[in-house]
Amino acid sequence: MISSAYTYYLSTYGGQQVSKYDTHKRSELRSVYNNMLKVNKKSPLYKLLDTDNVQKYAIDLKESARSLKNVAASLTDMNGSISGFLRKKAVSGNTAIVEARYIGEEEGTEEAEQLEIKVNSLAASQVNEGNYLSPSSRNLPKGEYSFDMNIGEYTYEFSFSVREDDDNNSIQDKLVRLFNRANIGVTAGKVTDENENQAIIMRSNSTGESGSSGGLIFSISENEKSDGKVVAALGLNKIKQRPSNANFSINGVEHTASSNTFSVKHQYQLTLKNVSLSGEGVKIGVKQDIDSILENVNELISSYNSMVDLAIGKAETLGGNDGSKLISDINNVAKYYKNNLESAGFKVEDDGHITVEESLLIQSAGEGTLSESLEKLNAFKKAVVAKADDISIDPMKYVNKKLISYPHPVRNFTNPYVSSVYSGMMFNGYV
Repeated sequence: MISSAYTYYLSTYGGQQVSKYDTHKRSELRSVYNNMLKVNKKSPLYKLLDTDNVQKYAIDLKESARSLKNVAASLTDMNGSISGFLRKKAVSGNTAIVEARYIGEEEGTEEAEQLEIKVNSLAASQVNEGNYLSPSSRNLPKGEYSFDMNIGEYTYEFSFSVREDDDNNSIQDKLVRLFNRANIGVTAGKVTDENENQAIIMRSNSTGESGSSGGLIFSISENEKSDGKVVAALGLNKIKQRPSNANFSINGVEHTASSNTFSVKHQYQLTLKNVSLSGEGVKIGVKQDIDSILENVNELISSYNSMVDLAIGKAETLGGNDGSKLISDINNVAKYYKNNLESAGFKVEDDGHITVEESLLIQSAGEGTLSESLEKLNAFKKAVVAKADDISIDPMKYVNKKLISYPHPVRNFTNPYVSSVYSGMMFNGYV
C-alpha cells in the first residue's frame, strides 16, 4: 500500500520542476518536524477504508499546498509587504529580434540598467551535408566499416556493417540511427534533392566557434579498422555551414557570444532571435506597470483556485466528508476577507473561487489607490499561506475516517517514527 502511494507520487509529481522556494533552512525544517510531532501526539487512532484513494488525496493536498506556498513566496519580499506583487519584468522593444527575461534581485534599491542592443549576426551551429546518392544503388561494398568523430577533447568510434542486400538508403538509415542514439551533441537526418537522391545531414546541437579543430564543433575522419573509405564515399566530412558566434553590440560596445542566449550584468537573460532591421537597436528595460502587477496577482489567484478545484473534485469523487471539510476551511478564509477583497477588485464566488476584476484594479491604479487594494490582497495571501501550512502538516484531517481510540490524556508521548504516511491512522489491511 505504501509502494502504491509512492508510485502515484512519482508518476504524477515526480517530473515537476523544483522551485528555489522548495529549499529550506535547517530551522524551517526543524519547525515543520516539530509541528508534525505535535499533531501526531494529539491525534487519535483511526481507520481508513478506501485506502488507495485516501493516499492519493493526501498527496494531492500536500502538492497543491506546496504549489500555493511557492507562488506566494515568489510574491513576498523580506518584509512581507506588497512590493512582492511589484515583481520586476524585463521588457524588449522588439521580441522578434531579442527576447528578455529579468534575472536580477527582486528586492533592493538598485535600478536595472537600460540597454540598447543591435544584433549583427546570430550564433550558428555546424552543419555537415554528405554526398547525394541514389537510394537504390550501393556505393559501399559488403564489409565492416568504422570511422571516428571528434567533438572537443573526445573521440567517438562508430562501427557498422554492410550486407549484400543493403543499398545506399539502408546504409544511410543505419548511420542516422547511430548518430542519434549516441546522443553526443549531433543530430542526424536525411535530405533529398530534386533528383530523389539522398544525403546524410548532421547538425551540432550547440552553436558558436570551438576553441579547437579550427573552430569546428565536430569533425569526422577515417580510421584504420575500416574495410574502405566510408567517410569519403558518403561525404560525412563535407561542411555545409561552419559554426559561428553571435555578434552584437550593447550600448554601442561590440560583443560576441557562442550562444544566442546569454546573461548581461546579472540582470537580464537575453535570447537573440533575428538580426536587427536596418541596424536599429532594441530597447531592453524593466517594467513594474499594471500589466506586470495583474500577471502576478492572477498567478496567486489561479494557484488558490486550483486548491478549491481539488477540494470540490474530491468531494464529488469520494463522497462522504472527503473534500467537504477542505471546502469549508478554504471558504471560511475567503469569506473572512470577502468584503476587503471585493472592494479591492476581487469577486468571491459562492463555491469559494475568486475572480480578478482587472478593470477595477486598472481603475484603482489610475486613481492612485492601487497600493490600498494590494494591501488587502496581501492580507488574504498571508491567511491562505497559513492554511496551506496547516494542510501540509496534517492532510489526513480532511479525509473521511473511522475513529478507533483516543490518545491517553496523560501518558502520551511523541513518536518520531510514525510521522510519515502512517501518522495517526491505521490501514484496513493491517487491522
